[in-house]
Amino acid sequence: MRLFLSLLLLTPYFVFGQSPKNLKADVKLPKDPAYTSAPNGFPVFETAAQVVNSFNFARRQEEKQMKLPANSLGVLSLPENYNQLAPAERALLLTNQERTARAGVNYGGGKAAGLPLEALETHLNEVAQAHAADMTAHHFFGHTSHDGRTALDRITAQAVFGSKCYEFMSRAENIYMFCYYSSDKPVLQLPPFIVEQALFSWLYQDASVAWGHRETLLIQDKDASGGSGFHNNRGPAESEGFLGVGLATRADYGPCAKMPGYQRVGHVVVMNLVDPAADCRYSIP
Repeated sequence: MRLFLSLLLLTPYFVFGQSPKNLKADVKLPKDPAYTSAPNGFPVFETAAQVVNSFNFARRQEEKQMKLPANSLGVLSLPENYNQLAPAERALLLTNQERTARAGVNYGGGKAAGLPLEALETHLNEVAQAHAADMTAHHFFGHTSHDGRTALDRITAQAVFGSKCYEFMSRAENIYMFCYYSSDKPVLQLPPFIVEQALFSWLYQDASVAWGHRETLLIQDKDASGGSGFHNNRGPAESEGFLGVGLATRADYGPCAKMPGYQRVGHVVVMNLVDPAADCRYSIP
């Protein structure tokens, strides 16, 4: 028998930028294996088809909640080689599909810009990966490192983002935890679509933290709260911002609650988002 538990946590910072309005309520998935392998409406994806079905279902629910024209958010489709992409590449692709799906959509305060993120950045991936490894190594789940550093501390400590190569945004990080329980020997392997689970949770099941993760992922020049965001002064004007992704897993991970008769494995996802300065030497894989 297997059980699942997922948890996400909002960074205690606030990021600024123009983005679509927040939802009025969480989108629960149908209790149907075509959408999720979990029995409780939360996203647990084992196939790319579940990812596509779930995100398209959520888009239709968003249209209904926000009184948008039917199908105004379009239909998600994934490239044929999607399963062969690295998790970070899939995270960027899916994040940008969700951002651009809202381009030109009017949520009541004008049309959303819907610009995609520019790229993954190698050094930012390293920052995210180091924090994911720190959480699993030291059995905690949070934005403050075991040595007391914040997300902004970790980003600006990286040489390429120090000094004048990072334009401050007051929210820098989303994190997600997924707990897997088994009565058999646990498998120390990341779930195949854990980044998609994290993205779905942040975009469509984020009411408990006032939709802060959603605002982070969809941020443009202004966010749903009216704050300022990306300067968009680097590279093509048709994109803005860098993404970094880190993943880690550990057996008997402390933040996962103990359940009698079951062994636990914890998986974590870290995503960092930055506004790069105009004239610095970044590394784009």
